[in-house]
Amino acid sequence: MWRRAPVPGEPDIEQVRRKSRILVIDDQAFPAQRSFTRDGYHFERWPAIRNMTQLTDGDWDVILLDIQGVGLVESPDLQGLGILKHIKKANPAQAVIIYSAQPQAVSSTEYLTLADAVFDKGMSYLEYKEKVDELLVRHATPGYFIAAMNRELGESAALAPRAVPLALRGFRKGNADGLRRYLSSSLTDQEKAELITHVITIGIRVVGAVSS
Repeated sequence: MWRRAPVPGEPDIEQVRRKSRILVIDDQAFPAQRSFTRDGYHFERWPAIRNMTQLTDGDWDVILLDIQGVGLVESPDLQGLGILKHIKKANPAQAVIIYSAQPQAVSSTEYLTLADAVFDKGMSYLEYKEKVDELLVRHATPGYFIAAMNRELGESAALAPRAVPLALRGFRKGNADGLRRYLSSSLTDQEKAELITHVITIGIRVVGAVSS
């Protein structure tokens, strides 16, 4: 008898850690990186922005972003905060932790709500690790991406009541084609439809990679 493939559940941190990719964007050394690497996390550090597309296409499970001294070419006025805004606009499901050696530099509520966490650069490794582990596990589940989809739908959710079941079907089937067609026909805002499809497509890839 044919049975529908189940939606992947929440993995444990050891399972996630083996396949996770974490990016640090910092023009100076990130103090906790050595401890993360020692404990089996896959880290890469960029002293400057190397590729904007990689920041928004789900290449990284978590991005740790210094808000000062990076993004000078791409966003001279806002620097790292400008990079954060761009990432979250293009892929609201991308997990980003922002930090600074000068915590007072992050004072705007806009940026506090955009980031998944705001840290002092000098915080302990264990404080960073706790938040990174939390984000890695959440980021490896369909619910994380569906929650991001629902935030983007906002008041438009009434126009697309089948979005959640179609997204879940996408996670089971391994593609978001059905969701794309449905949103394209249901929403008047086609940019929003494409953004949401982009988020779920990334989620299908990320969750599938962890569960395989």
